[in-house]
Amino acid sequence: MELRHLKTFVAAAEAGNFTRAAERLEVTQAAVSQHIAVLEAHYGQVLFERGSRSATLTEAGGRLLETVREIFELLEAADEQIAGNRPVVTGRLKIASSTVPAEWWLPEVVAGFRGACPAVRETVTVSNSRTASAAVAGGDADVGVVGELPGDDRLVARAVAEDELVLVVGRDHPLAGMERISMGELLTLPLVVRGNGSASQRCVDEALELAGVHRDELVTWMETNSVDATRSAVTRGLAAAFLSRGAVIDDLESGRLKHIQVGRVRPRRQLYLVTAVDRVVGTPLREFLEFVESR
Repeated sequence: MELRHLKTFVAAAEAGNFTRAAERLEVTQAAVSQHIAVLEAHYGQVLFERGSRSATLTEAGGRLLETVREIFELLEAADEQIAGNRPVVTGRLKIASSTVPAEWWLPEVVAGFRGACPAVRETVTVSNSRTASAAVAGGDADVGVVGELPGDDRLVARAVAEDELVLVVGRDHPLAGMERISMGELLTLPLVVRGNGSASQRCVDEALELAGVHRDELVTWMETNSVDATRSAVTRGLAAAFLSRGAVIDDLESGRLKHIQVGRVRPRRQLYLVTAVDRVVGTPLREFLEFVESR
């Protein structure tokens, strides 16, 4: 087995087709097939399920792909450290994010990172904080951006931003002209709330409980984890909602939404970057973490 065989393997896995991999590598399809056959003989495992027009990784092939990518990233790091030059950073960066960071913090960060490392290919999967953390712990993502500390010893978290959750109503809502309402008035308001797994909703619930109000006492008009659905309902005056200030800052500045203070309740939380404790940090992830820390 040689390094060129592993490069062919990665190209075939990314292309999903031996013909396209051969075109990318500027070799013949027969050469690609031969390199894959060498690897399969070496490991004693079938790495691809061959179809008439596609080549799909088997479970063993998927495991090898993750390892080979880490090997190439380490080789790039060795070039940088030993040769004293800084090669172009390439590779993939898989990001798992909860919905709120994906609304305002993450797009700005990824745009800046892309300017610094344009050859890195990022993919972003959006869910809730628990699912995003689980993706990092399970190896399905390199880094997570979440709204609460994960309760998993396999993960380490670092705070990167503060998120304030504010009660908002539409500009035509009867309370739009008010700056503050009491806890009693909040209990009469139809609200859009987040569903299970939402870290932002847990932050709001905890802040309200400190003020003596349980979530069951609220008037729930709609439950959804969609920020867009919530914003749409609130903008049309159908209900009020606690939303991230960062996610609705444009709506607040334009006047489409109005912020109303609720008593002394001020739900705040940290946003965290989450990585795996015992996983090799590849070059794209290392560069991303350093970029975030330098902001």
